[in-house]
Amino acid sequence: MYIYYPSCNYQRLFPETAAKARTYLETQSDVAIAGCCHKTADRAQQGDTIVTVCLSCMRTLDEVCEDVPGISLYELLLTREDFPWPDYGGREMTLQDCFRARGKHSLQDAVRECLHKMNITVRELEKNRDDADYDGSFLLHNPYPQNMQEAPRYYADYLPRHVTLIPEEGWLNVYRKQVSLYQTKAVVTYCTTCCRGVRDGDVEKAHEIYHLTELIFA
Repeated sequence: MYIYYPSCNYQRLFPETAAKARTYLETQSDVAIAGCCHKTADRAQQGDTIVTVCLSCMRTLDEVCEDVPGISLYELLLTREDFPWPDYGGREMTLQDCFRARGKHSLQDAVRECLHKMNITVRELEKNRDDADYDGSFLLHNPYPQNMQEAPRYYADYLPRHVTLIPEEGWLNVYRKQVSLYQTKAVVTYCTTCCRGVRDGDVEKAHEIYHLTELIFA
């Protein structure tokens, strides 16, 4: 059974899209919907496959359910032969990779395949895939204690080496610098934190910034 974790933060930021994704997945006989990734009662079991839409959930579940394989929502959707992919007519969009997706090559590939399925022309940033160094506010403050406790290999051992502590009043400058790299009007992200940051940083509203699921479940 596929066990989908809909992500608390994702549902708060994208309530309509999250509801559409959930409604679709509820029609799939091999998919069950879990709750919060931090709740032990909702943990997947051996024989299941974890499905995530949030990179924090993904990194947490990698460790707390380390014997259970995991894939992204995008990888799952690509297995559905009848999924109704929208057509964006070849529109150019800059793809913003996420730092937390480093090393997650199947996720990186699935994101690009979903964009291809929707007839979107992808414009890559210089720092993409495993060179991506943007993650919204996530690399600007210390990891959250709960994440460090539940997934210490990633959040306590690995992540702090890449954090640059910046007071919250300075975060907007980081976001604006990232937005300055975009050469197309449309931008697509697949991380909640990344999307929130660049939307805040697009102070002149020069871009249309999407979370990938907003395009998929339009």
